[in-house]
Amino acid sequence: MAFYLVCLYSLCFAIPSLVLNLLQYRHIQKAMQKEAILLSPKDFVEAGIYALEKLRLAVMQDMMGLIVFVLWIFFGLEWINTLLAHYVRSEITHQVLIVFSFLFLSQILSIPFKYYQEMILDKRFGFSHQTMGVFITDLLKGVVLLGVVGGAILYVLIFLMSVLSYWWLWGALFVLGVVLLINFVYPTWIAPLFNSFTPLADSVLQEKIEGLMRSVGFESNGIFVMDASKRDGRLNAYFGGLGKNKRVVLFDTLLEKISTDGLVAILGHELGHFKHKDVVFNVLIQGVFLFAIFYIAGSLPQSLFAELGLKKIPANVLIILFLLAPLISFWFLPLVGFFSRKAEFRADRFGASLSSKKTLAEALIRLVNENKSFPSSHPLYICFHFTHPPLLERLKALDYEA
Repeated sequence: MAFYLVCLYSLCFAIPSLVLNLLQYRHIQKAMQKEAILLSPKDFVEAGIYALEKLRLAVMQDMMGLIVFVLWIFFGLEWINTLLAHYVRSEITHQVLIVFSFLFLSQILSIPFKYYQEMILDKRFGFSHQTMGVFITDLLKGVVLLGVVGGAILYVLIFLMSVLSYWWLWGALFVLGVVLLINFVYPTWIAPLFNSFTPLADSVLQEKIEGLMRSVGFESNGIFVMDASKRDGRLNAYFGGLGKNKRVVLFDTLLEKISTDGLVAILGHELGHFKHKDVVFNVLIQGVFLFAIFYIAGSLPQSLFAELGLKKIPANVLIILFLLAPLISFWFLPLVGFFSRKAEFRADRFGASLSSKKTLAEALIRLVNENKSFPSSHPLYICFHFTHPPLLERLKALDYEA
């Protein structure tokens, strides 16, 4: 059974993911030999090189992920269960400790890739502004959040799994509720742990943004500027939170590089998602995914755990769930991407209606230039990995000739 599980993971996730990355790699290599589009020739080449470097890193992560999966299945799970067998008398606390140990070790194994991405690769291309102190502090804060918040979530989840017959149903509902709660408190409780947020000082821009929000009935508790530049030089903006806890967040890098009209167009696009209730649809999609993955976890046979030398206890079921999550989400991505890209076109149309097609198109081009995003991708890679349509398609929909 364990052998078949590894084969399933390899054939249905690791190998297809590797193939997609290689297809994208070859596509970018060929595109770089053609005439530059949307970017200057120099930036076009630099964006291509950066994209290729990220794909190399992704391939290494795919390979490492498969190795780690095999090690967990054949050795790691039994080792953790044996190691922690006599440390805690409370059964639920013991199981929380088992899952937490798995998550903590998984985080440790991901650090080299995170370090290379943020402290070496992104610095080489002028994106990352992080110091080693900020990098380490972020890691420690993440561990504390994992321990406090993650530990509490695991305790409740394992309790539900221990006492309820249809635990997979209630477990999925509980986790969905936690996701909604985290989205609600993220702007005011979680995000400030990592960044500073100051009220927007530009009264003219603030008035325009508030006018936009009033036009669609969007209520927020403020417009804030985030000190994104202390970590990264790329541009972005977002609407965070749910209900009355929503807020508008502008990266300080965005304010420096995009005109007022461009900002209004970009935020108009984001308001389009609110207008068309895309947030509600995204929650429904997340709910479907959670119910699917919990149902699969609840259907795992006893024989699988017996062959692994394990008891079928909630902790081990959850760890198998975490291990299989990338496989299940991988095949869920095309469906999510399809609806997400359609939503982006709708949001573009709405954003353009609040400014103009030309203003939004030029703002999008500016974002691509500043973020050095390579403007061409393989169709199959787009299908699996793109939540936004390629920029050329968005510009065509806006009747803009690049």
